[in-house]
Amino acid sequence: MDKDKKNTPPEPKNQKPDLPPLPPGPNPGRRLPVSLFFWLSLIVLVGLLLVFKGDSATLGQKRNISQTEFENDLRNGLIISAKSRAESDRILNIEGERYVNRSVAEAAKAENGKQLAAGERIPYKTRVIYSERLENLMSQANIKRDVETRDNWWSMFLTVIPILLIIGLFYFLFSRQLKMAGRGAMQFGKSRARMIMPNELKITFDDIAGVDEAREEISELISFLKDPLKFKMIGGKIPKGCLLMGPPGTGKTLLAKAVAAEANVPFFSISGSDFVEMFVGVGASRVRDMFEQARKHMPSLIFIDEIDAVGRSRFSGLGGGHDEREQTLNAMLVEMDGLETQAGVIVIAATNRPDVLDPALLRPGRFDRQIVLDLPDIKGRRQVLDVHVKNIRIADDVDLDLIAKTTPGFSGADLANLCNEAALLAARSDRETANQSDMEEARDKVRWGRERRSRTISERERRLTAYHEAGHTLAAMFCEHATPVHKVTIIPRGRAYLGATMTIPLEDSYTQSRNELLDELVVMMGGRVAEELVFKDITSGAAGDIEHASRVARLMVCAFGMNEEIGPIRYGDLTHPVYVRADQSQGETYSQETAARIDVQVQKIIGDALTRARKLLNDHIADLEKVARELLEKESLTGNEVRALLGLPSTESAKEAPAEKKDIMPTDGPPDVVIAPDTLKPEA
Repeated sequence: MDKDKKNTPPEPKNQKPDLPPLPPGPNPGRRLPVSLFFWLSLIVLVGLLLVFKGDSATLGQKRNISQTEFENDLRNGLIISAKSRAESDRILNIEGERYVNRSVAEAAKAENGKQLAAGERIPYKTRVIYSERLENLMSQANIKRDVETRDNWWSMFLTVIPILLIIGLFYFLFSRQLKMAGRGAMQFGKSRARMIMPNELKITFDDIAGVDEAREEISELISFLKDPLKFKMIGGKIPKGCLLMGPPGTGKTLLAKAVAAEANVPFFSISGSDFVEMFVGVGASRVRDMFEQARKHMPSLIFIDEIDAVGRSRFSGLGGGHDEREQTLNAMLVEMDGLETQAGVIVIAATNRPDVLDPALLRPGRFDRQIVLDLPDIKGRRQVLDVHVKNIRIADDVDLDLIAKTTPGFSGADLANLCNEAALLAARSDRETANQSDMEEARDKVRWGRERRSRTISERERRLTAYHEAGHTLAAMFCEHATPVHKVTIIPRGRAYLGATMTIPLEDSYTQSRNELLDELVVMMGGRVAEELVFKDITSGAAGDIEHASRVARLMVCAFGMNEEIGPIRYGDLTHPVYVRADQSQGETYSQETAARIDVQVQKIIGDALTRARKLLNDHIADLEKVARELLEKESLTGNEVRALLGLPSTESAKEAPAEKKDIMPTDGPPDVVIAPDTLKPEA
């Protein structure tokens, strides 16, 4: 007996037991709509038969006579019986039997060839107008007279039965939809978290690169799930929550998928927006149901993507407290660390807006560990490229080190897009592999946008754009602390309406000095000054440069403390508390006199940059002509080509480690586009 039990394979888990077979006969669950439709149809048929039974039985024998003929027959004593039924207040329908006279027999023989004998009884029917004269004639005829009355219930039945038939038909047709709707209403408050088993995901930590520190921190959660005794013997407790935060495209969701595959425990995945519905209380109900399901499968993991959709800070004294999102957040706070919280459920959440999350959600005991996934450095970008080039075919001449060095500020998603764009470019050119030129063009396309050669530009605007971009390029070439030029073009690309001057730094740097910012201002003013010198006029093409320069100058004065007159004091609150609406902030925190002084210093900084740009381009007016003519001829020039044209030593940017700065957008842009380096943003 024991041996037989041992050899019996275990029953698979999470499967419903086999249900006993249903008894023969119709399914009780579907009997109602079919029976309803059947009985309603049967009642209609029976009613129609009852109504038309008398008419159908004698329809071919009754002779329809006129009122005049009926009155004559009354006078002549030919009417035997009369059964009247009121059609309205004045109209009567009369039918019965009458004797046949000679004229009737001749008419019947002429109509259907039937020979009737005089004195024979035949049925008749007529429709007459009621009057006292007709009533007197019928009284004098001394005939058998009946009045037909129809009961009210029968009239009501014939009136209601078509409505019942339509309702029954609709119920029969839409019964399945009604059942599903009812089932959906019962499941409305249930969690939408999808349970993912480890074997469903093929992603591992080997597929994640460039985030070594994040991998190490989150690996401890997996180690605890696999061997909790090692941590408990020391007295350590498993973190209840782990928050992944960082810029978009850095691999937060991908890292969570890898955790699901490596942990070998049930994994519940849901988005933050799945909790928020139009009905109040549904989000909180779904939170409770999700944690209840996770506790049934302990130990387990819950992954909430884009938690900022439901975890935003609650208002402080503004509006009511009966907000749907606030109720959902309160339910999540209680489930993660409340009175009835049990260990064994770990919550992993991802967001790129940690500044808007509620402080109660970020405290220890809820999200104990906060892991930052930043943009990868040079080494990380090289590792990410190694992962993504496995999915495409590349040529032997592709230098991934060069691509990694010339892509500062790229996220993992950007690098994946770069590899995909290179493969598409190679396929468009009917090549079997992507070469180095494809990778570089894909890099420029991802960073600055695709070239728009189809745009028609007049010769005047083409010349103006060439001198404008040449002014930017010369200012960058002859300013000591300016970012080196990578490429200059007069072909519209991306958000640049006409042309663009693209710069890439040469060394690792996470800050910018005062001299670097002042030289960058000179570069921004170079395009406007070139237009003044050559065309004796200025255009709106420098709107993006002016906007960028104004922002940089104001940050230098108000945030960076780089002005002697104002001093190292921060003026103005560029951000506002997350629990106060932006339209209810207190505005500027300094006086009007201080604001006037700030405006004067901002104007002075930009004016000095404009003066320096004029002097620089006046001293190199011949070089300005050379670069502009070369741009008109070739349309695009690399930085080394410009240096060779001017007789300057080339910068081997490919052999140097580029800086990790993000001021690498095109210098020019449309007037309504803000082009500003992220490194210039003050800390919140």
